Amino acid sequence: MAELKNILRNRLFWTLDAFREIPVRKDLLDVSQILNQGVSPPPSLDTLLSHAVATTSFYKGAQPYHLDSFPVINKSIIRENVKGFVSSKYLEKDLIPVITSGSTGTPFKVFHHQRKKTRNTADTLYFAGLVGFKPGHRLAYLKIWAKEKMASPFQYWIKNVIPVDVIHLNDEQIEGLIRTMEEDRLTYGILGYVSAMELVCRYLDRSGKEKVDASVNSIISMSESLNDYVRVGMEKYFGSKVYSRYSNLENGIIAQQVPGSEHRFLINTASYIVETLRINDDKPSEPHEAGRIVITDLFNFAMPMIRYDTGDIGILSPRTGEQGNRYFESIEGRKMDMLYDTRGNIVSSYIMYKNMWKYTEIKQYQLIQKGKDRYVLKINADPDYNRDCRIIEEFKLYLGFDADFSIDYVTEIPLLSSGKRRKLINEMIE
Repeated sequence: MAELKNILRNRLFWTLDAFREIPVRKDLLDVSQILNQGVSPPPSLDTLLSHAVATTSFYKGAQPYHLDSFPVINKSIIRENVKGFVSSKYLEKDLIPVITSGSTGTPFKVFHHQRKKTRNTADTLYFAGLVGFKPGHRLAYLKIWAKEKMASPFQYWIKNVIPVDVIHLNDEQIEGLIRTMEEDRLTYGILGYVSAMELVCRYLDRSGKEKVDASVNSIISMSESLNDYVRVGMEKYFGSKVYSRYSNLENGIIAQQVPGSEHRFLINTASYIVETLRINDDKPSEPHEAGRIVITDLFNFAMPMIRYDTGDIGILSPRTGEQGNRYFESIEGRKMDMLYDTRGNIVSSYIMYKNMWKYTEIKQYQLIQKGKDRYVLKINADPDYNRDCRIIEEFKLYLGFDADFSIDYVTEIPLLSSGKRRKLINEMIE
């Protein structure tokens, strides 16, 4: 009976889609042909560039047939001149505002039109489908849920979504979610912040539970770097592999780990053109070199975002897939979250997860680079924790034995307004 409900919801979704002015199924087929079959070219970049030059004041005067003649833009540039980016072909009242607080807590607003929204839905269904999620599956969605922006309970019931607010996520809430998943016997997908999944894993570690008795077909992490502790723990308790998604609210799904990609991220070339530029200038990064992730959104004609610096750092893979697909070897997070050793070399932020996963007495942690060779690790730990010396030695292996590394005990590491908790802060960059 439970599985029948999933099937009926799936059929209802596609039946209603057939009556939409712009059906999602058509875009889904297009995304699949480009990324899975390699039989269709990506959308026309020339059309987008010509449209931007002709209909926006910001891009007026650019050479419409050369992407590299367009300036690299970022949140600050857009925020200071929003109207300059909105196409004169659209009325603002007909557009869909998308507002994100980002990692800094400063609001950032862009506009989408219905065509862009439909494409985002198709991208979401395609990438979720690659890891086992289908329309009709119940979704446990762990993120920040602002009450004033939430829909009615009936709408979440219709969409088969369980909204789990991570702001004050505690053992009681986690226990209630797991009980619901075990009792209703529906097929589940889990989507959420890595930090929220980490709390779930730590709760299950303490409870002594061997496995959650629920049918989970897909687990997708988002917004934060996926670490091995969460990857291993979620698969152990829920019986499904965890795949990391790289996306943002202002654009959509840019890349995602998928079966067969190892830890690489399949880039969504069906909807975006992706570049990586050097950290300190706008020249392309070298192979295997970490660079700023810069994207061109091929479907937002209402507010063209061309060569948009996402603020994130990644390494493009020199290898392509069978269909010519492109990948990120890794995505390191935001530029402001980059870590440097005492000699000024970039150090992968993944050393934190490599070092910290085994310290189960630590509830929360945050590493702050205060200066060229000064680091502070904030720890919220159980009273019996006493392994400072070992942690300091491990970090110095990566940062330099001359590092001034200290530990600061705190009772809480606060969340950002986005609901995420930063594991790494570089005050030299900020």
